[in-house]
Parts: sequence; C-alpha cells; structure tokens
Amino acid sequence: MRTGRITRAVAAASALAVVASGCSFDGLNSLPLPGTVGTGSGAVHYQVQIANIGTLESNSPVMVNDVVVGAVGKMVVDDWRAHVDLSVRPDVVVPANAVATVGQTSLLGSMHLALDPPVGEQPTGRLPAGATIPVDRTSTYPSTEQTLSSLAVVVNGGGLTHIGGIIDNFSAALDGRQGQIRDLVTRMNKVVGLLDNQHHNIIASISELERLAGTFAGEREVLADALDRIPQALEVLNEQRPRITTALQKLGHFSDTATQLITDSQADIVRNLENLAPTVRALADVGPDLATALAYLPTYPYTQEFIDRGIRGDFMNQFIVFDFTISRLKSGLMLGTRWGEPNASLVPAPGDPWYSTYTRDPLNAPLTPMPEDVATIPPLVEAPAAAVPAVAAPAAEGGQP
Repeated sequence: MRTGRITRAVAAASALAVVASGCSFDGLNSLPLPGTVGTGSGAVHYQVQIANIGTLESNSPVMVNDVVVGAVGKMVVDDWRAHVDLSVRPDVVVPANAVATVGQTSLLGSMHLALDPPVGEQPTGRLPAGATIPVDRTSTYPSTEQTLSSLAVVVNGGGLTHIGGIIDNFSAALDGRQGQIRDLVTRMNKVVGLLDNQHHNIIASISELERLAGTFAGEREVLADALDRIPQALEVLNEQRPRITTALQKLGHFSDTATQLITDSQADIVRNLENLAPTVRALADVGPDLATALAYLPTYPYTQEFIDRGIRGDFMNQFIVFDFTISRLKSGLMLGTRWGEPNASLVPAPGDPWYSTYTRDPLNAPLTPMPEDVATIPPLVEAPAAAVPAVAAPAAEGGQP
C-alpha cells in the first residue's frame, strides 16, 4: 500500500513538472532546485553571452570574489553563442566592469561562472539588473580534459622524448671545452655589459635613423627623379668610356714621368730644402712678432687695442700734421743714412711737448754770443770824377742859343 502511494506521488509530481515546463523536459537539473543560492524572491537576474560554456549546467554556482552569490538558470543557443541566465542575491554588488569566466572549482570539481573585474583592475560601479554581459567580456578556462590532452600531445608527439638525446649531444659537445665555453660566456657578458652601458646611444642612433628615414620619405619624389636620371647618366658615361680610358692612361704616363722627375731631382730637392731650413727657422723665430706686425699693418698708425679703447662708435675726428721739414727728416726718416743728423735743430710741430712754449718772437729768443772771428770791413774806395757834359742854358724867349 505504501509503495503504491509513493509511486503514484512521484508520477503525479513528474506529470505536474512536465505540464509546468510546457510539455518539454530536459532533466531534473533543468528545474530550479530548492535551497539554491540566489534563486529566492527578489533575486537579481543578468544575461551572459558565452562562446564556449564547456560542461557548465543549470544550477551551477555563480561566484563573485570566490564567494557563491547565485546560480545559473536557463541556457539557450543563438547564433553559435550560449545565452545564459543568472540569478544573484539582491544584496550582492556585481561590479559594472565585471567579466564572466567559466571555470572549474577544482581538478575534478564542478563548473562555475565567476563575475569579477579584469585582472589588475579595481571593481567600479554596480552592474544594473537585467544587464547583458557581451561575448567580448567573457572567457572560458581550459578544462581538465583539455589540459590532459594537450599534455599528452606534448609528451607523445611534441618531441619531449628527444630531450634526453639533445642533452647527451650537448654534453658531448661541451666535454673538454669547459675553459673555452667559460671564456666565451665571459666575453659575452662583457659585450652585453657594453651594450647595456651604451643603450642610450643605441636608442639615440635608432631615433636618428628613424629621422633620416623620415627625411628620405619626405624626399621620395626627389629620390625617384634622381633614380630615373641615373640610367641616362650611366649611358653618357658608357659613351664616354673610351675617352675616360684614354685620360686615365695619359694620367698614368704623367704619373710615371712625374715619378722619374722626382727621382732624378731628389738630391737637388733635398739640398734646396736643407738650404731653406735657416730661412724657415728664422721665420719661425719671428713668428710671434710677425703676427703682431701683421695685426698692426691694416690699422696703421694705430694698434687694434688703441682703436678698441679710443673709438666708441663708427667714426673718429682726427687732426694730423705732416712735417716734411729738412731738420725733421734728418732727425727721423734719414737717420742711419749719410743725410741723417740726430742733433738737428727741430721746429716743434703741433703735438710735441715743447710746442706750447716755443715762440717765433725774436724778442723772446735767447741772445746769440758775438763770434770770435769777425770779418774786417773793407775800405771805402772813392770813384774818379767823370767829365760832366755842359748843359746849355735855355735861350731867352724868342732868342738864339
């Protein structure tokens, strides 16, 4: 009796579930299980679009910050994407920048869906109720089966079995060459250190190369025009090749002649250079004075230092007196010649220190002493009387002489 009642109750519950699900039944796991987190009244629902849900099923837990806060609801496929309904407790704050990730709780555990901000970012805002997380913000971790299959491929067909042979051959290659390998590693360490010390210069060189490439890119039309003209220039050179060859041959003959000339005149050239050595040495000795004289020549009669100190502008007023008197020439320009006279009496010119005290007034001139030898006065000689012709007296008026 009791067994029949239980059977009838189970059948009635199953029939009621089929009717409630629209005459379709996807298994007991498709029905909301009592006691599931986030499925009560007031739960907040979200939509998630996932390209691959793996083995995720309805009623799988929804986790935020590794804490179960809800459950996975109905899942449908549309346009090769899984549309998953989520229900979360109303007191849970799902970040607005949350991404949906399908993962596995443990190696052999169940699947879950995590709603966490991206790695390295802080949670911001709150995801509004009914919002949809698009497929570009969802991902799926590799399952245990995928991990094991990938590992099997690496171990069996990925060449892992050849590592032992590679290690043996590498050891055989290094056997007996430890010193050379150590020296090589030391040199490589130095090279790497030098490169590290010069990385600023290397970066600067790369930047300059980039700037040069930019310049070439900006002059692309000019370069293209030049490249178009180069074949024409090569054709001209090809046409002139016989003349160029003849010119080079003549240049070779000239070189041979010049070499023979230098060889024959080597002794004379050496002798001339030896004779020229004293002159060059004398020029070298007067080099500093020569530089001063050359610097003074374009500014004669003033030095550059005087011009810098005396002229404060672009012009200068000047009063010049040229004295070409014989006494001045004898005491100046003609000194050292037969006409020179160091003690010549000079008439002061404007600018001489004694010019202001000099005077031409003979009253103020100093007295000249009487000379010792005075010439005698010649005697006065009387001239002889000359015959005076008689002069006739004038005749009386109207008379005869």
